[in-house]
Amino acid sequence: MKLSTYLAQHELSPAAFAVRVGVPASTISRILNGQRTPRLETIAKIAAVTDGAVSVSDFVETAGVAA
Repeated sequence: MKLSTYLAQHELSPAAFAVRVGVPASTISRILNGQRTPRLETIAKIAAVTDGAVSVSDFVETAGVAA
């Protein structure tokens, strides 16, 4: 699930979510705006706070691979 979807479903602001994750609000805003790719440790924190609803795979762009 995308982080923006999670925040909307749980009625959380980026600032409130940032507090839960333990990162600056600007970090979450930049992630949401596509201005920053989170570090693995930040992704792990996000995954933990969301109980896995937002995971590493949600931050990785995948290209279609022909079989």
